[in-house]
Amino acid sequence: MRADRSLAIAFALLLGVAGGAVAEDRTIPLAVEEAGFAPAEIEAPAGTRVRLEVTNRTPAAIEFESFELNRERVIQPGQTAAVYVSGLGPGRYEFFDDFHQQRRGALLVR
Repeated sequence: MRADRSLAIAFALLLGVAGGAVAEDRTIPLAVEEAGFAPAEIEAPAGTRVRLEVTNRTPAAIEFESFELNRERVIQPGQTAAVYVSGLGPGRYEFFDDFHQQRRGALLVR
C-alpha cells in the first residue's frame, strides 16, 4: 500500500514538472485596415509557436494568406481569427490579403 502511494506521488510530481515545461503560445496582434496590415512587419523568435491574432478592421471580408506559412483564413468584417504557426527557422515569411492583394506584410523570424 505504501509503495502504491509513493508511486502515485512520484507520478504526480513528474506530471507537475512536465506540465510546467510547456510554454505558452506567443500572441502577436495584427490588424487588417484599408491601407494594409498594421503593423506591416511583425517579429517572432525562431522555433516558437506563434498565434497571430488577425483582426479585420475593413468593411469587407479579407483572406489572410501565406504560401510560405501554408496558411489561409477568411475573416469577416469586425471579426478576429487566430492563425497558428510553429517551428519556423530564421527568415522572412510574407503574407497578404488574397481578396485585396495590395495589402501585404511579413513575419520576420530571428
